[in-house]
Parts: sequence; structure tokens; C-alpha cells
Amino acid sequence: MKRWIPLLLAVASLELSAQGTPKTLLWRISGVGLQRASYLFGTVHSTDERAFRFGDSVAVAAGRVDVVAGELDIDATGEQAMELLELVRLPDDKRLEDLYRKKDWRVVEKAIKERLGYQAAFVMRIKPFFVIAMMGGPEKGTEHTEMLDDELMDTARTHGQRVIGLETVEEQVSAMDVLSLEEQAAMLLESIKNGGSESGLDDLLDAYAAQDLDRLVATTMEQEGMPAGLERSLLIDRNTRMAHRMDSIMRGGETAFFAVGAAHLPRDTGLIALLREKGYTVDPVFSVYRQPEGVKLPENDKN
Repeated sequence: MKRWIPLLLAVASLELSAQGTPKTLLWRISGVGLQRASYLFGTVHSTDERAFRFGDSVAVAAGRVDVVAGELDIDATGEQAMELLELVRLPDDKRLEDLYRKKDWRVVEKAIKERLGYQAAFVMRIKPFFVIAMMGGPEKGTEHTEMLDDELMDTARTHGQRVIGLETVEEQVSAMDVLSLEEQAAMLLESIKNGGSESGLDDLLDAYAAQDLDRLVATTMEQEGMPAGLERSLLIDRNTRMAHRMDSIMRGGETAFFAVGAAHLPRDTGLIALLREKGYTVDPVFSVYRQPEGVKLPENDKN
């Protein structure tokens, strides 16, 4: 359940930055009277090996702060998981089939059953937007059982650090509900007809492994664009909210490692720019990925 929401947030339509962004995923936050630095790290919501090919300074930065904050801490309470389930469920009188003409439904139903197997019956009552995320399926050829975000937060818990989410479940789901069910259904059908998003996600992960935010943006631009209203809801409005909460945490005296989707970092409306507007100095931290000894990458993932 945890992977549905963030997966879509990583691949939303974007505009290219006017200037080149330094090739790094890790940024140091200082200034405005802070005694110690905090950090901003761009993640990708995936278990693919390329998601974990980040610079070696990341673990050091994450280990020296008071708080590790992701977009959403779904593990905080069981109540949040139940709330998420209720929010992504179709209204009581609706089934996924009701959103399609018969000939289109045959296409959608066939694809769902082929890709989701025993989970197919469950998604018949789920909003189409979240079905799109589920249809991506789990990554193959990886030893990681958790998405990057979750692994970072779990590591922080084992170290005794406070772990929080910058947003609530309701806020994240509401960001996607700006589209009507009919619009979501059309997106799901189009995704199936186009063969899904596997190739686009593969290119995005390559860009992420290269720590290249501009290339990541360009890759997402090549995908079919989302409506402007959805882009504003998924990125711009959420960036404003997250920057405000990051500011409150740091001004409250705690140091933090903020781990959010890499798509939220660049552009004039991104978190880097918004934190600078609040008076912070946000500097790139450059470090090299060193493949752990004994780790073998999938055959289709060797450069």
C-alpha cells in the first residue's frame, strides 16, 4: 500500500529549470542563525538498485541529525494505513468497471488481471489514479525489499532518531483528487494502451543514479504531460506546504534530514528555491557512489 502514492509523485509532469542544476541529490541547509546544518535529499520511490546508488555522504548526513523527515510516515500508526485505504477507495456505489464503456473495460480488466494477479479483485474498488501506480509492479532484479524512502526512515529508527512525515495521508491523497474519477479512468486506459510506464520509469532511474536532476526533469518531460491543475496540486502546492514545515522544524531548534522525491527539488517553485527565499543557504554536497563489495547489478542495469 505504501508504494502507491509516492510512485506517482516522482513522475509528475515538470517544466525545465532555466539554469543547470548541480549534479547531486544531497543539499546542505544552513544560515538564518542555525547552529548546525540540516540536509535535503532527493529520493526516488523505488526498490530498484539504481535508487540506492547515491553518494556516500548521504549516510553521514542522515546520521548526524535529530530528525529524519520523509514525505509521509505511513508507519507512524496503524490508523494512518486504514485512513489511506479509505481515502483511495471508490465511493460505495462505484466500481472501477462503472467508469468505462464495455469495450474499454475489457481492455482495462485484461491488463489488470495480467499484471496484478490475485490483487486484481482488490483494485476493482480503488480509484484509477492508484491503480496506475500499482500496475507498475515491483521492480525486478533487486535485493531491496523496501523503497529507498522507507529504508532511510527505518535506518533512522534503529539509530534512535525521531522520524516524521512532512505531510498527512489525507493531504497526499487530496492532491490527486483534483482530477475527477472519469479523468483518472481515462489516464489509466491511456497508460495501458501505451504499454504502461516501465520504459519511462527506467529512464528516470538512470537519471537518478547519475544524480542528474535536470536530466530527470527532461526525462519526465518526454512522458505525456499531466493537466496543469494536477501538476500544481502534486508539486507546486505541496512544495509550498513542505517548505513551510521544514522551516518550522529547523527554526524550532532541531536539525533534520529531509528525504523527499527528487522532482520536488529543482525549478523556481522547488524546495531548493523556496528554502532560499526563506533566507537559508542551500548548497550542493558532492560525493561519489561506491558500489558495495560483492553487490552484483542486474544484467540489464550495467553501464
